[in-house]
Amino acid sequence: MLPRGERGTAPPVPALSLVLVFAVTAAVSAAAVLPGTAAKAAALAAAAAVAAGFVLHERRSGPRVFPRATYRPGSPLKWVYLTIGLLTFGVAVESFLPLFGRRLGGLPPLAAGFFAAAVSLGWSAAQIGSSSAVREGTIRRLRAGGPLLLALGLLALGLLQREEAPLWLAVAWAPVLFAAGAGIGLAYPHLAVAAMSSVSDPEEGRRAAAAVAAVTTMSTALGTAVAGLLVNLGGDATLDAARHLLFGFAAICALGAATARAAGRSERTRAALPG
Repeated sequence: MLPRGERGTAPPVPALSLVLVFAVTAAVSAAAVLPGTAAKAAALAAAAAVAAGFVLHERRSGPRVFPRATYRPGSPLKWVYLTIGLLTFGVAVESFLPLFGRRLGGLPPLAAGFFAAAVSLGWSAAQIGSSSAVREGTIRRLRAGGPLLLALGLLALGLLQREEAPLWLAVAWAPVLFAAGAGIGLAYPHLAVAAMSSVSDPEEGRRAAAAVAAVTTMSTALGTAVAGLLVNLGGDATLDAARHLLFGFAAICALGAATARAAGRSERTRAALPG
């Protein structure tokens, strides 16, 4: 029988952290449906306040979503997780692509539904090829270039939106979406590895690995809420809704290039430290 200190025990569930994440998503979702600019602004302000509360709680709490090292000065982990979040945030556009395909492209339901899978297909295909990269410089370029490719794909898709789009233009949306998804696949596997290798303690390493899945799920949920908000800001015009969503997401996802570079700088600084 193993001594008491060596027995495997399940880590405590970070219940309050998860509740705070749910509250942020709920507040953004409420902003999408509340009438009036003041009500929307209040809901978004509440979401920002709860998000700040989440960070403060995580820094001080025992049970937490992210490893303790995430909140240490100079740690690349916070930038790695932010980049993962900004990448997977873009997947949320899939929720509304069939709607745009039907109303703007006049496509049948089956064909319009395919657009919802194009981003994920691009992610999967690019990830297979990207995961074989081993040179440090190449990996850093992939990590920074992935968010840019995603953002450019969403920007291009927004520019291609038209009322009563001809069939050839609607068909052209698919490869653009595939390219946008490829941006996620180029960077994601290397970001996951960076997160898991950023801590030396085995327990913290397990938490770092679990946090990759957690931030992916949380970002997708939050992205869906933000997508609903941007679509509603477009009003009753489907074209305006599509452009609000795609241009807005392009701007947000492009921030991932900056966080990826910040992660790289932190890694280089840490590697240069003695010991």
